[in-house]
Amino acid sequence: MNTFLVPVDFSDVSYNAAQYAVDMAGELKALRLIFYHSYKEAPVDRTRSEQGRNPYHEVAMKHLDTMVSKLHRINDMKDRILLLADDQSVKAGVEAIVNIHQVSIIIMGIAGLSDIENTLIGRHTLAVAESGIAPLLIVPRDHLLRSIKKVAYATDLVDVETETPINSIVQLVSPFRAEMHILHVDYALKRQSPATLLGQKQLMRYLDELTPVFETISTHKDTATGIFDYVKKQHIDLVLIASKNYGILRRLFHSSVRKKLLNITDVPVVLLKKKRL
Repeated sequence: MNTFLVPVDFSDVSYNAAQYAVDMAGELKALRLIFYHSYKEAPVDRTRSEQGRNPYHEVAMKHLDTMVSKLHRINDMKDRILLLADDQSVKAGVEAIVNIHQVSIIIMGIAGLSDIENTLIGRHTLAVAESGIAPLLIVPRDHLLRSIKKVAYATDLVDVETETPINSIVQLVSPFRAEMHILHVDYALKRQSPATLLGQKQLMRYLDELTPVFETISTHKDTATGIFDYVKKQHIDLVLIASKNYGILRRLFHSSVRKKLLNITDVPVVLLKKKRL
């Protein structure tokens, strides 16, 4: 976990995600923390600065500098901060930065489950989530980093050998020395086939160094509801989801999700890379 990337739009939500990133980077002793802003959606301005840049570039860099100066504990990381801004889409800009700087994790915020698709930062977060270029940690509104003692990985136990991002899971969980839970939702145990039992054994073997606890949730028909009911009851601090299960994540962020899920928005979610590392 050497390089953190934090795309921001200067909203309160992205400020909060930036602070979360600073706190986590400090705890994990990250080597680089990159703050990035896209001004692609700024009003069109045909004029250019003396350096030939869009004037919004200078404005964006000043805003980034101001934002960073307001973050707590930032003085401990001053020599590890990199500020970037451009006129690409957030998704394209993030992908370019990940490739150039070998980003370990992207950290972004959400405004709330009911309005993620109706807010600028929400739409950008979903776009980056769909990209799957690097692990994406989604920080709920007003959430502050607290001690991460329990982590849960939600899985459908399909194609475990080829689809599970083992290295990403280990790299995320190991530094926290957290208790590892593996969750599989199977209503009324109707899908306990030889294939799923094999997937369970494979996953337990792959993550053996984390000494995981495996839990089958059989009381909920809806996968997302089952996962987050468990998360709430067991006081899970961080949820990991493989990006092939992106549909689960989108359902959680859609306005039609049951209101009770709004009560658990204080749990950050990490969407892992599409391909096994």
